[in-house]
Amino acid sequence: MANFRVRDKQYQPAVAAAVLSVMVMLVSGCGSGGSSEGSGPSASPAAGIVTGQVVSLANNAPVSGAVVKTEAGTTTTTADGKFSISAPAGDRTVVRVEGSGFAEAFPVVRVLTGQTTNLGVKLVPIGVTETVSVAAGGTVSVPNSPARVTIPANGLVPVAGGALAGSVNVSLTPINPAEEPRVMPGGFNGISAGGGSVQPLESGGAMQVDVRDSAGARYALAPGTTATIRIPLRTQAPNPPATMPLWFFDDSAGVWREDGTATLQGTGANRFYEGPVTRITYWNADLVLDSVVVNGCVKDANGQPVANALVQTEGIDYTGVAYDSTAPDGTFSVAMRRNSRAKLGLFEFDRQTFNVVPVSNTVNVGPSATDINRPNCLVKQPGQLAITTAELPGGTVGLAYNQTLVASGGIPGYVWSLNTGSNPLPDGLSMNPSGVISGTPTAAATTTITVKATDSAGGTAAKEFTVAVATPNVQPLAITATALPIGTVGTAYNTTLAATGGTGSKSWSVSSGTLPTGLSLNVSTGVINGTPTTAGVSPVTLRVQDSGTPQQSAEQPLTLTIISSGGGGGTGGGQLTVSNAPASVGGTFVPDPTLHDIGVRGNIIDLNAFEVDFPRHGESLLVSVELSSGQVSSVSFGLDDNVTGEEGFWPCLSQNPLIPLQVCRGVTVNRSAGTITFSNTVLTNSLSNPPSITLNGTVTFRPF
Repeated sequence: MANFRVRDKQYQPAVAAAVLSVMVMLVSGCGSGGSSEGSGPSASPAAGIVTGQVVSLANNAPVSGAVVKTEAGTTTTTADGKFSISAPAGDRTVVRVEGSGFAEAFPVVRVLTGQTTNLGVKLVPIGVTETVSVAAGGTVSVPNSPARVTIPANGLVPVAGGALAGSVNVSLTPINPAEEPRVMPGGFNGISAGGGSVQPLESGGAMQVDVRDSAGARYALAPGTTATIRIPLRTQAPNPPATMPLWFFDDSAGVWREDGTATLQGTGANRFYEGPVTRITYWNADLVLDSVVVNGCVKDANGQPVANALVQTEGIDYTGVAYDSTAPDGTFSVAMRRNSRAKLGLFEFDRQTFNVVPVSNTVNVGPSATDINRPNCLVKQPGQLAITTAELPGGTVGLAYNQTLVASGGIPGYVWSLNTGSNPLPDGLSMNPSGVISGTPTAAATTTITVKATDSAGGTAAKEFTVAVATPNVQPLAITATALPIGTVGTAYNTTLAATGGTGSKSWSVSSGTLPTGLSLNVSTGVINGTPTTAGVSPVTLRVQDSGTPQQSAEQPLTLTIISSGGGGGTGGGQLTVSNAPASVGGTFVPDPTLHDIGVRGNIIDLNAFEVDFPRHGESLLVSVELSSGQVSSVSFGLDDNVTGEEGFWPCLSQNPLIPLQVCRGVTVNRSAGTITFSNTVLTNSLSNPPSITLNGTVTFRPF
């Protein structure tokens, strides 16, 4: 079978899926002949998406749980056989598909950067699987078929190396390209034994051989060893040659490579090509295609050229498929076998069935010993009329609006209108027969309309859209506060809430919870003030609402903490002994009571203490405590000495298996007394020198 393009053109994204679809019904195998194991190289930055469905060749039933791999990732098909996977961009990207009970497949597709390629994969059920002794070898045959492989004694080795199994499972699967030309690997592009460029091939039949042990490890033929295979003759050619070159499929490159020769044997329906092979993989009995070119054109029902359309020849008296995509003027040049007959037609990829379907008249061409120039164009049949615009963007009062509706299928020459019974367009907008919705909206509203497209043959399609028109420059309303300042019992408290967005005046309220006793919220200004009377933690949800039309509102859950006014060391102080510290620490840590501070982050209180001797020396201590439980969540000690140059940062955390830091131990917190006591608390940082220090002593804060 031949499957190749005659001339080189620049592909457009619209035709990429169609060109790829010629190669989507592919099945291939894996073995020592060019197969690549493992996860493969990392994905190229240039990548696209391959999405599709895997079905069985036997009954078109979806294959669930099939493993789909590219060099960019691995996925598994869903219950309906569907999949989607990232794949490196390239003209010949190999996709590996393996399902239980089926021969492994290697579709080769063209992937465009940032584009989605549709792929339909048909898996061929395994013909037969038999157990063979590695030491004795053996012959495996497919029932009711001449397909056969003979494995020599002691002729197998594990692909990945290691000890030999006593026996292996040999699977054999014949492929019939004459019955289903697209159920073949690699699109039938081959490289001859002498090397050179890729050439189109014509097939006389193919077969996959797969050998694995009970653990699933693959086996190859030992160096210097050959097996003998029989490939059933499956071709539409009436006079197959007496000898045929053998080709193995290189699944890493996605091409066939010539290696050996087979002879035609047998009689009638049981004829086969037999020959020696040096690899366990897919094998094909192929000839390099002797071709001529069919030149022609494609037009639509209105007589206009059709660009980027997929034109295909399929052999009538030979097994082969070739294709080309039409140029901007609708012309094409597609190959077929010399002095033979072929069917010529236009095809498209059906995204519902993942099949390639004809969309034009089909004509017979040939036989001819020279290139063929067709006088009449193929005529593309109209597809189902459909409105392809996905949605209509919103508009803004007072700003110009312009959107054009798009349809496909039917007979081009679409006329647009509102469907019978549809709501009218928003005030200020109108739609012309060309499908252009334009104008300047005059009022804010959200309207659902139903538009109708009528093609030149009278066919119609309708679709519903929602058009939202908003007031200009209205931003979503949001409360900006993420935390509230801590208050102190008996001390005046005052903080102002703020919000962004919305329209007009704003009003504030408490939607859940209560403010601490002694405090109140001003509805108009958003000011929380008063003198708190009781220490405690008050969860509260604040709400703001604007006066616009329509009104907007926003809520923000916050926590307001009130601490006691005295006791426990008053304004703070205390002394720590810091062991194994740099020399400039001096062995002791005395926080400066004028610089210590208390801050709140959600459910966390941060307690900061400092020893500062400007301009040359600074030490800091940060202890974070959970408001709800009073448990220490982290401790950190920092040093920055501008004179000695000594610096470091030593932390510890509460139990957290995801972060490999020293767990805080020996830390005791007394919130009512305002004290934090350290007893042999170790802080560690592998990047500091020394890597760990130890804290002992007590630091005091206001009660918290």
